Amino acid sequence: MMERRNFLKNTTMAAIGLSTLPLLSKGKSNSTSHIELREPYQPITPQIKIPRGAVYLPAKAYNTWQQWKEYDHDITLRDFGYAKSIGLNSLRIWLSYEYWLENPKRHEQCLEQLLQASDKMGLKILLALFDSCGVENTPEARKDKNPKTAVAVMSPGLTISRNKDRWKEPEKFVNRIMDIHSDDKRLLAIEVMNEPPLANNRLAMSRYLFKAARRKQRGIPLTIGSLPGMQNWGNFMDLDIDILQFHNNYPTKLAAFNNDLTMAKEITEVLGRPVWITEWQRLRPAGNGWNQHKLPQNELFPDFASLAPHVRKAEIGNYFWSLMVKPAYLTPQRNIGTINGLFYEDGSVYSLADARAIADNPNFMANEKKREK
Repeated sequence: MMERRNFLKNTTMAAIGLSTLPLLSKGKSNSTSHIELREPYQPITPQIKIPRGAVYLPAKAYNTWQQWKEYDHDITLRDFGYAKSIGLNSLRIWLSYEYWLENPKRHEQCLEQLLQASDKMGLKILLALFDSCGVENTPEARKDKNPKTAVAVMSPGLTISRNKDRWKEPEKFVNRIMDIHSDDKRLLAIEVMNEPPLANNRLAMSRYLFKAARRKQRGIPLTIGSLPGMQNWGNFMDLDIDILQFHNNYPTKLAAFNNDLTMAKEITEVLGRPVWITEWQRLRPAGNGWNQHKLPQNELFPDFASLAPHVRKAEIGNYFWSLMVKPAYLTPQRNIGTINGLFYEDGSVYSLADARAIADNPNFMANEKKREK
């Protein structure tokens, strides 16, 4: 019940954000007779109404800088083939601003190769530019390959977000990507920032960068990665966001999770734009694990089958975390031993039941690797 109240509270916040849209004064007089209604914004419709996707990082990449620094086209084609084999039509993938600063030409060439691979496999890409999750973005953190300590790095780092005078630096990256890809039909949407919090100017910087993307938008929808409960809606509705997101990786109660899915579909109709769950994983009755308390061993490993039928029934866009089996991406989950994902590099799966549930195909076949004890 508490989760439902929080959801409704945050949805109300979104409505407040929407209410900032209607009025613009076009006359010089203060008279209300000269106040005209602004034409309602018509969101850009994504090419796929109900994307069925996964978050994708290669199996050996601990962060997005490593993903692009070590980009391998053959591995990309192989992994995209795995995605296609279970009926996915989209993947959610981050770029790396920091690697682009080091080698912009190669990053752009690798992105083009990735998009060629996705097009060949019939997959549309939800392309994310920046991420507020992870540890501070230092050279040491980017290069870390220690399975116990190597985790996501936020992008751009706090030294930039805390200093408004430096926001023009990542804006150049936004402008460059939008110049090249803002009408690229291989993209499903462009996600400017993932989960921007109020702290450290992340939210303010995200609005600044979103506006930059909006100025160069030519046909591909824009979106923002959101936290559970959709807290960020009201912070971007006035900027004409096209697609709304929410994340719920580890719900503890199935009924509450289903309520969220139902309300997301209803809000799609009310607000006139899609609402997608772009991160989901498994049911965790013992707790979501974000506060690093100890969980039962069996709840540390993938169990997409616990949620997949409910996500499919909801008929909203969705992305599970993650396509490839990996140690948890973020520090709190890594510290308690969480493992994410479906496919191993050799094409075997962590759980055949999970693969069949996601594919909605009881006949899907792949080798299943022995579960860890």
